[in-house]
Amino acid sequence: MKKFRVFLNLDEEENWINGVQAAGYRLTFVNHILHSYTFVPLTVADEFTPTVRLDFRDHGLSWRNYQDYRQLFNDSGWRLIGGSRHGGVQYFQQRRDSVDNAIFSDERSKQDSRRRYSRMGYFYGVLFLTVFFGLTHLSSGVNVFNFQSWYLTPGLWQMQGNRFWQAFWFETPWALLRVIPVYAFGVASFVYLGRAYYGAGTRN
Repeated sequence: MKKFRVFLNLDEEENWINGVQAAGYRLTFVNHILHSYTFVPLTVADEFTPTVRLDFRDHGLSWRNYQDYRQLFNDSGWRLIGGSRHGGVQYFQQRRDSVDNAIFSDERSKQDSRRRYSRMGYFYGVLFLTVFFGLTHLSSGVNVFNFQSWYLTPGLWQMQGNRFWQAFWFETPWALLRVIPVYAFGVASFVYLGRAYYGAGTRN
């Protein structure tokens, strides 16, 4: 079973994953690019419903250091089911039900992880927003805020009847290709800025 969700807060993401698992599923894979989560039903061989906990790394690790990082959690009863040595969210799942339900030794360590998540959201949010505004008026004369400028066919908006519609529908796919990447940066910037605002903890 695949589910698609976008989260602005690690605690909300963690609670949602564990809520799905509590309904009789186990998380097996996470695709961060597509924001997809793969779950499989628990079987009679599964002795317990595992808990998933999230950590966040704001910088990459060497291959050896990342293996040490994974082994540290593995020795504590948690296996890595999603994540990268290049940074980002790391997904750990209980290996046995006798394992302590928390992966952090204290609340401060958990909050440090959430603050790293928030800072990374701020960095990418500002970066993508800058790129978005830099691309809102392209060198080709396409203005993403002006629908008619998306179409480069000379005299298109003066055409009439079937001639207009044929030219319009013929160029529409190319017009969308010109502006969708620009708007994608805009959407991504707001997602990351949302993480910057909400990521460090739930706001009242």
